[in-house]
Amino acid sequence: MSQEKKILIYGKGKVGNALKSFLEYHKIPGEIRDDSDAPESLDEYNAIIPSPGIAPSHRIYQTGKIVGELDFVYNSLPKGFRIIAVTGTDGKSTTAWIVYNLLKQEYGEWKVFLSGNFEIPFSETVQTIQERWLKSGYIVLEVSSFMSYNIRTFRSTHSIFTNFETDHLNWHPDLEDYFNAKMRLFEHTTGTSIINEQVFSRARELGLAFPNNIPNTRVFGTYTNLKDRTDGENIIISGRKKYLLSETRFSGIHNAMNILSSALVTNALKICSKRTREYLANISGLPHRLEPVTTQNGISFIDDSKSTSSQSLIAALGSFGDKKVCLIAGGSDKWDTFEHLGPILSQKVKHAELIGQTREILGKICEQEGVPYHYSESMDEAVLLSAKAAKPGDTVLLSPGCASFGMFRDYLDRANKFREAVGKI
Repeated sequence: MSQEKKILIYGKGKVGNALKSFLEYHKIPGEIRDDSDAPESLDEYNAIIPSPGIAPSHRIYQTGKIVGELDFVYNSLPKGFRIIAVTGTDGKSTTAWIVYNLLKQEYGEWKVFLSGNFEIPFSETVQTIQERWLKSGYIVLEVSSFMSYNIRTFRSTHSIFTNFETDHLNWHPDLEDYFNAKMRLFEHTTGTSIINEQVFSRARELGLAFPNNIPNTRVFGTYTNLKDRTDGENIIISGRKKYLLSETRFSGIHNAMNILSSALVTNALKICSKRTREYLANISGLPHRLEPVTTQNGISFIDDSKSTSSQSLIAALGSFGDKKVCLIAGGSDKWDTFEHLGPILSQKVKHAELIGQTREILGKICEQEGVPYHYSESMDEAVLLSAKAAKPGDTVLLSPGCASFGMFRDYLDRANKFREAVGKI
């Protein structure tokens, strides 16, 4: 990297501060700003690195100087490292977690890193690798559409596309832009592109063009004609039954799909399927993803704060079988679609406490489906009233189906507030 460049990091969140540390480590001149102290002129900067939350509608994008974090940092990564990238509307965090734990058991904890949208910025991970003088290893990188939007030179070795639905239309101008941002990752994948068949079918339904320049595509799903498929219990790789969901600590068809795509990575890396089976049995679920908190007076409290879309809410509700739950849902509006939630809310929800910007949208659906609901002003109120609506044997489920912004700093803050509220009962 040239030390003559003056870099502007725009955004002071985790990514911005990690980039600032990265610049300092490499002795690259630069500064960090945001809208609160934005420079009047951007002429003095050779490159501007936006934090993922900065949308393309922002004025910095008009300069033609935008460089994404992934591109900016990628050239500093030692060539011996392989990147396994995971993207999708839902399931990408759980899938990245499973892949990370599989590789960690195979190659050793010191050689495998979990990074990206998974709380640890890519720039921080690469700096750690450089500080440790590591020459080879693996990075499991959870990639949001915000991160992949600016990819030009970044390359991943293998990539997974978990699924595709409408999301983040408060950041992307339209659905095509969101889809193309996701697909840019696969256009820059050097090894295997592992893609859910649902992505192809959903793209066709929505009239979205699928790129023709994606080699080495491996399609997985639930259709019986696929060589890589699952029926929710049997996980079949290359036409052969390899794993059983019941032999893992996960449940639900969505997790069977997550395990299937993860196992396709170990298959691509030529890791023995017998060892993969043993590794899968050792992996627990992701924190804040259907995570039990406690049981009080016979009522179970479940933290699913990682649920940030309507599809993840459907997956959460579907994991309780025939049992109905007292649901806490709602949050900031990403222009997600909620109309299709009606049937599952009717089937699975005993009572709903609705919070945040989307509560009235969800309230109308509950009203149409005859689901009792109430608008809560705080997490304390939502938990207290949910507990009052529940009876021994019931579950109070925090599964917002929305982003956390507005009421909370992030999904972790939301989870902590939920747990604190449960502790007050």
